[in-house]
Amino acid sequence: MEKDILHNFFGKLMPLFPPRTEAFLKSATREDLQRVNFRYIFTVNGMIEISHMIEDAIIASPGASETHVSFQYFSRVAAQQERYVGVAQASTSLWMYGVPDVPLPDFVRTQAIDTSGTPLEHYWFVIAYGPGIHMTLLAEEINAENRLPNEPRMYEGFYTFDPNFAYKVITVMHKLFPEQVAEPTLPELLE
Repeated sequence: MEKDILHNFFGKLMPLFPPRTEAFLKSATREDLQRVNFRYIFTVNGMIEISHMIEDAIIASPGASETHVSFQYFSRVAAQQERYVGVAQASTSLWMYGVPDVPLPDFVRTQAIDTSGTPLEHYWFVIAYGPGIHMTLLAEEINAENRLPNEPRMYEGFYTFDPNFAYKVITVMHKLFPEQVAEPTLPELLE
């Protein structure tokens, strides 16, 4: 496995400015704003909100998409277990990525992907990919040492409806885990 293919891929898409939250803007002075570059990031609550939007679209379109989701650690699935029963039932296939710190619940059509010791431990993503549905949330957790004092856990990333982007991210997952993650269908063949 290449050392960090996802990070290289992700890095090509993100600007090279340090991250800051909306909280930074509340306390920043004019001088701060003239010397600090920043990019948009998501708090955990923001990530949950966007994740739920994608999951709701999957549930509302049963049988339309395959789903790829990273909880980073399987212990984080417990708070979303009821929701993911519906996501698994609605998905053609569900790949759940994370460190198996606890056993994963038994969801239908679900493949567990162990990301222990890989760079994927730092990524939160939710991808729905299929005919008429192609939504991608991809974010990297910001290291604690790169956050301001008292800032909560945060993720830098983006959200898109672009089917080509979903295809590319799943292709990266296939390259990282070729025995477990199927090669995705080209976007032009989905419709």
